Amino acid sequence: MQLWERIAPIVVPFLIIFAVTDVLYFLKFVVHAHHLVFFYLLPTAFVAMLYGSVLSMIIAIDATLLASFFLYDPGYTLFVSDARAAGELFLFALTALIGAKCTAEIARLSDTPRDGLEPLTIRHSGKPR
Repeated sequence: MQLWERIAPIVVPFLIIFAVTDVLYFLKFVVHAHHLVFFYLLPTAFVAMLYGSVLSMIIAIDATLLASFFLYDPGYTLFVSDARAAGELFLFALTALIGAKCTAEIARLSDTPRDGLEPLTIRHSGKPR
């Protein structure tokens, strides 16, 4: 049990990304869908909420590499032959990295206690206008 608690933050995000890759690979051949790389944004944000921004950024880079390997032509290589697809991968990676950081910050800010904050008060000079 103690071993699983130590390796879960590393293993679980990779399993999530591999499962999403499997589903997207299936959709690529059965439905003939395009631009599937952007479906990786949801699990990347989920990992950011659970484990923080650093691991989520690693998962975003991993998702970019997996997408170029499995979802873009020519298949089973990191080389992307179409310039439009390469631009799409670049925009995905940029969006995923920014989203991972922002999602982790929002999750971190929502976990901070607000007991120490003073209530909002409006101060005025007392002179009528």
